[in-house]
Amino acid sequence: MEAQEKRLGFKENNAIIYGPVLSRRFGHSLGIDIIPFKVCPYDCVYCQLGKTTIKTLERKKYADIDFQDFKKQVKKNINSHPDIKYISFSGSGEPTLNILISRYISEIKEITDIPVLVLTGRATLSSQGVIDDICNADLIKVSLDAPSSILLKKINRPAPGVEFEKNIEGLKKLSDKFKGKIWLEVMILNKINDSAACGHMFKDIIETLEGRIEKIHLNTAVRFPAEDGLSLPDIDNIKKIKEILGEKAEIIDKASGTEYRGDIINLEKKVLQLLKRRPSTAKDIGLSLGLNINEIIKVCRWLEDKGRISSLNNKYIILRSNNL
Repeated sequence: MEAQEKRLGFKENNAIIYGPVLSRRFGHSLGIDIIPFKVCPYDCVYCQLGKTTIKTLERKKYADIDFQDFKKQVKKNINSHPDIKYISFSGSGEPTLNILISRYISEIKEITDIPVLVLTGRATLSSQGVIDDICNADLIKVSLDAPSSILLKKINRPAPGVEFEKNIEGLKKLSDKFKGKIWLEVMILNKINDSAACGHMFKDIIETLEGRIEKIHLNTAVRFPAEDGLSLPDIDNIKKIKEILGEKAEIIDKASGTEYRGDIINLEKKVLQLLKRRPSTAKDIGLSLGLNINEIIKVCRWLEDKGRISSLNNKYIILRSNNL
């Protein structure tokens, strides 16, 4: 197993291939995580993964990969889970920082027709070669939390070199060049970007993209965030922004727990057994079980919804009323 982990580029026991996990936006998605934990151009106030450890715009390969083994593992996961709707480049950081992302996408395209999704915070879109590298994807979901330079600094806390104007320029280049689907996601934060004025600023930006945006997801930080003091926005404010943005906008609700499969239930039992011994962060659970942190967060959120566990000071704990 150790040799396989080295070949596939595993880091901190978090597999480069993880899931499938159930997403509120994409259904069951097989995750491809090609960036070390928390390497990102942003340090977003709402990120459930915690503070960014390496805030950068530097692109490099980040891991040595045996692509034949990589394809075998992807194919094995696909064969084991016929309900996979997307193969998603996401996970521990900004996937477009990996300079080999084009190769990863091409290798996946050789073995399956399942749509390839790239999730990006858009900070890299104005960098040389990034749009070319992801043009073979089927869907690109771009985060657009800040409609101004001031809010970019307040919400996303970017690395040096990341500028609001460059972000919008990169988004426009993507809309001009990319032939697949483009979705936007706006994380709505209470008393930060949830005003009607912000809604109109978002609308002005989107209108410059000449109708290339297929969907606009209005999301809220329902997962346990990195920062204290954040709270959910008033639903009426979200509805007002939806009204301003028009028919392409939709408010994202949590995924239904009834859609979870048996293997998720098995993972749920492992998480509960670990938490029975000690409170743990999502990262600690992932390290203990050898799983990607995003996979753990999905399961912990499901367990919270069921009233089995709770989160306190960034750690998950078992509620004492539960018998294991």
